[in-house]
Amino acid sequence: MTGLALSMPVKRVSAWMAETDPKYAQAWLASLPLADSAETAREIYQALYTLNRQELDAARRFELMELYNSPVASVTAALESYFTRAALPLTPKKRQLAEFIRQLHMEMAYGYKGCLQDLEKQRLRWGRKSLRAQALVRALHYLGEVLLHSYQVYMPYPPEVWRELHAIYQYAAEHELTQEVLDTPAPVAAKTTLNQEYIRILLLGLSNPYQLPQNECRQVQRFLHQWGGKAVLRDNLEAAPAAGYFLIDPVTDAPPVPFPRGVEFQPGQGLRVLDALELLGSIQFFIQRLQKGDSARTLSLGFECLDSVCLDMLQRMMRAWGQSPRRQYSRIRRSGPAFVCAGIPALHFFASGQKAFVAPAAKTRTETSDDRIVLPAHIEEDIASEAKTDEDFIVLDKPVVGPMPRREPREVSVTFGEAFRVDRWQIKDAAPKGLQLVRYGSSHTYVRVGDVIGIQQLDEIGRWSAGVVRWMKSPEANSLEMGVELLASGVKPVAIAPVRGTGNSDYQPALLLPAIEALKRPATLLLPRGVYAPGSSLLLAEETEAIRTVRLLQRLEYTNVFELLVFADVIPEQRG
Repeated sequence: MTGLALSMPVKRVSAWMAETDPKYAQAWLASLPLADSAETAREIYQALYTLNRQELDAARRFELMELYNSPVASVTAALESYFTRAALPLTPKKRQLAEFIRQLHMEMAYGYKGCLQDLEKQRLRWGRKSLRAQALVRALHYLGEVLLHSYQVYMPYPPEVWRELHAIYQYAAEHELTQEVLDTPAPVAAKTTLNQEYIRILLLGLSNPYQLPQNECRQVQRFLHQWGGKAVLRDNLEAAPAAGYFLIDPVTDAPPVPFPRGVEFQPGQGLRVLDALELLGSIQFFIQRLQKGDSARTLSLGFECLDSVCLDMLQRMMRAWGQSPRRQYSRIRRSGPAFVCAGIPALHFFASGQKAFVAPAAKTRTETSDDRIVLPAHIEEDIASEAKTDEDFIVLDKPVVGPMPRREPREVSVTFGEAFRVDRWQIKDAAPKGLQLVRYGSSHTYVRVGDVIGIQQLDEIGRWSAGVVRWMKSPEANSLEMGVELLASGVKPVAIAPVRGTGNSDYQPALLLPAIEALKRPATLLLPRGVYAPGSSLLLAEETEAIRTVRLLQRLEYTNVFELLVFADVIPEQRG
């Protein structure tokens, strides 16, 4: 059996004061003005900082730490609201606040790690099994919160956090403490085990957190509190298939990785397997229920959201936890500027030579039957090929299964050029289908994971490419990195309107992405999410071409804000 080596602050005298008598500490915490969350959080942090650098009896330290659980949860919930839809990179004050919240939870972890350290020093290792088990699960919980608060604002997680999480589980397993049923930290009134807590943290790290839309990490965590118990840990590495199984290496400072194919492992390495197959089965069941029209409220997902949002989120979980090892593509180190705009309207404006959107003149519109649809050459093979899993370095979202509910198109007003901005980014590296971009300083454009952006490189002046933001990370203050998957180069601005429209006010900007012969991908339309569904007919107006009627066939790609659809021309019926 091994000892537990965890990082701890050096014991020293602090300039701050903290109550060490639980009775007086409880009274002091109750007197704090929770309505002033920032000031209360500061006072709580100072008290924790002081306690964690003092010598205390293990039992007393644990009793004191338990008093802080509810106040820390309360002030954290209030302060998190400052980051809802916050533009990235965060302003210096918001960045400082995000780092403060993360450090507050690190101090909570220090407190419980200190309990474990005190138990070792006081030779109470075997006499306080329940206390030791509770301190282990609390330390694990708050290290998981440190990760969560890093993911939520796209900051890199602190070094050694994952290594300590693995070490705590390893220690608990050696002392047969992983299945001890314990209370969760206040204010949540529930039961948990260290095994369940560890699995939830592993799955959160595997959810591609830097690729999730803002605020979704917390929703994933709530889902895992409800359903994470479907995943299990295994010591047997021999029978693990690829998809849905993940390898845990306890000596690494990293989350698990998809289980590698064709690799033989030596005994005694402490490796484990996370088996998520049953969890994936439950997620697939929820997806099917939502696609059949059931309400998300009837599914007990553990969080509340609109049905379409829940469906998107579950499909992202399905892709993240059902992934297999992927072929790696070499990246090319590059440098140089790239000009970036955000959103379909902005890309339409710049791709059209900075011309304000003007709706085409109205014309007579006629309905056409399905047998008059003209498909592009090899369209069925192209769609089937595109729908397969893409193994490039940044992964495409899979197409939506089943129809989307149709919404009426919104009336779009003319947008003037001064409303659109271009930011200058630097290319950090490139891959066959993507770029890694970095920017220092504030940004004029609000970019989120899943957004469409336009990119113009220095050697392609006048030619705009469409891309989608796949991940974001803010390594330090005033800097932002993002991974961009390129959808197409040389996009063409067009206008679309429903066939049943009543005038040119129904037109709105869209983008025509050219066919890519090498990938056997036909021309596609890049549209705002949820405005048109496959099977819809619409009018397509290009600047130098006659207005034509097209039928949307299949959705190849989508995020929260856009969708990419294959279309076919419809031949007008001859009237004689």
